[in-house]
Amino acid sequence: MRRLIAGAAVVAAACGGGAGQALAADVPVKAVAQSIDQAWNISYNTEVRYFSWQNTRGFPTNAAPLTGTGHGTQLYTPMSLSLTGNPNPNWKLEFVLRGGFVSSSQSTSGERGSVDTPVDSQFSGTVTYNGFTGFQPFVAMLINAPTGKSALYGNSRFARMDGDLVDQGTYGEGWNFGPTAGVNIPLSQTLIFTLSGGYTQRNSFNKESLNLITGLTTDTISVKNGDEATVTAALGYSNGPLSLQSSGSYSWDGTSQSGQFGILGYDKYRVGPRTTISGSASYAFDQRWSIYSDGFWTHTDKNEILDPGGLALIQEGFNSNSNLYRVNAGLNYRFANGFTVGPTVGYLYRDHDGYAAATFSFVPAKTRWAAGGVANYNVTNKININGRVERVWIRENENPGPPAFAPLVPFMSGDAWVVAGGATVNF
Repeated sequence: MRRLIAGAAVVAAACGGGAGQALAADVPVKAVAQSIDQAWNISYNTEVRYFSWQNTRGFPTNAAPLTGTGHGTQLYTPMSLSLTGNPNPNWKLEFVLRGGFVSSSQSTSGERGSVDTPVDSQFSGTVTYNGFTGFQPFVAMLINAPTGKSALYGNSRFARMDGDLVDQGTYGEGWNFGPTAGVNIPLSQTLIFTLSGGYTQRNSFNKESLNLITGLTTDTISVKNGDEATVTAALGYSNGPLSLQSSGSYSWDGTSQSGQFGILGYDKYRVGPRTTISGSASYAFDQRWSIYSDGFWTHTDKNEILDPGGLALIQEGFNSNSNLYRVNAGLNYRFANGFTVGPTVGYLYRDHDGYAAATFSFVPAKTRWAAGGVANYNVTNKININGRVERVWIRENENPGPPAFAPLVPFMSGDAWVVAGGATVNF
């Protein structure tokens, strides 16, 4: 299993958007631990990511009035601490703690909101046994702790943004527990096959709601998103300068519920089964020049929604979910002093509006282009700093109303800047 470290080279949101390649920047990193012994490695990663966007409407795009512009900013500082060890040749242990802080502000269609909050914290642990010949079984656990804000009262609810534009479209959920079990099977010296299955138990959390008397967003409801099961198959190939990775997964969810006063029981919807295909490739021409690319495709089937009487869940008449395609690529040049720099490009396409269960809203259909650059410098063999900058252009599709009427939401265009800088320290 690969070691998990936050602050990856490509910034992506949960919906698969918001990539950023940024300028190099000095980010203060505090040494939080020392090496335990030769069998263990401790790594600390932190990054500062700044998003600034504007468009001809805003988000959500169906909010009245239909005229006006939208703009927003987000400052996101993710961080992670990982511990990886081989206490003996047969066992590999990996532990990762993730967290961060986000400050978001958005003005759209006459509405303005802001929020400053920690994000949810996550702890993951993976144990791999290498004592068998021909395969290595592993078990893992991912825990989400609700340290972020899930209920945004008053105007602060308008600070939720499109996850295709920024890293954090929403800021908190409940306690989630996700066990996984699988096996790595080396097919040859250069090819490895991985098969795994996992289950995520999602628990209830609070979300804001309207007060029926005052009409203000001051009340609280309990929400529980449906539990999720996932099966994944992956292939990894590495031979000299060439590295290839591919994976396919299939997920299906349980029923999502809501209720008042912390008491659940009202079935709300069930997200349709989801298929995801992803891959990445890199090739080093020599010690200085290299290229890389990664991408994915996600398709979600029809949801189950309440029937007109509100008594049972039925499959919706048309698929309200979208197909999402994304591709990123880059070219790197490495100088003799360890400094690496290169251009990057990205493309995202969402074929029609899709329902985002985490934000309880529809994410608009869009085409998104991005171009920028990345810089990386190895200060020492244990300290690395990186920077990225990216310019983004967005074109959102119109959302038509009934045939006899004009389009409800017109075409919308916009642009954004994404700037990030970070550092990784290995102890």
